[in-house]
Amino acid sequence: MVRKTPNIDPRPSGPKGLHPAAGVVQAAPDGDATRPQPKPQPRVRQKLAKPEGPLKRQAQRKGAEAAAPASPAQQRRAAQKQALEAGILAAARELFAAHGPEAVTLREVGAAVGYSHATLYSFFADKNELLARLAQDSLATLLIRLQGAQDGAEPGRAAAAVARAFVQWGLQHPHDYRLLMLDAPLDMRPALVAGLDAVLALPPAQATALWAGLHGLLMLELAGLAALGGELPRAQRLAILLEQLGSH
Repeated sequence: MVRKTPNIDPRPSGPKGLHPAAGVVQAAPDGDATRPQPKPQPRVRQKLAKPEGPLKRQAQRKGAEAAAPASPAQQRRAAQKQALEAGILAAARELFAAHGPEAVTLREVGAAVGYSHATLYSFFADKNELLARLAQDSLATLLIRLQGAQDGAEPGRAAAAVARAFVQWGLQHPHDYRLLMLDAPLDMRPALVAGLDAVLALPPAQATALWAGLHGLLMLELAGLAALGGELPRAQRLAILLEQLGSH
């Protein structure tokens, strides 16, 4: 005879899931258990400072050396370099005046100061840059002369005073005048125009007439052709020009 086993419902029943047959207590689901749990946060790795490399240490040493006062040896080297640069400029100016810039090479300039032309390249990239430097120096000297004439002029006579100073400087320094006005690189022209305009703030038409007249008079003087139209003292020729231009 087969004994029948009573059917037992596997589902929990009763309070707190008490199963009537097994006597096992299961936790009843509540609201907190069904909520989504927060995702675990990734671990933050602390970055360690990298050790300084040799290039960074070298840059720091150079910065410290630049901030420190120059040593006597460094001062001597700087003075020697400055003196050599001045000698190169003086030799180039003399050679350009004697033979013209086109006929002079950097090798000849270097030979004049007792150095190879390779040494000159540590100061100037090429002859064009050397010419530009000479023109800049000449322009600075000219503008100082013109500004002094303007500052010392009587009221209403600034244009005439500047014109006389311009002609006098050109006659006293004919080679510098030619270098600045004729031989300087083209990229020097804006600085020349701006410098002259800054000395005399004239209307465009009057400024063009004044500087063109002064330049023409100077070129005639330097070419020995100032006597065209009759012999006149130089001061009188300039006075006539200024009177014609309305700048007397």
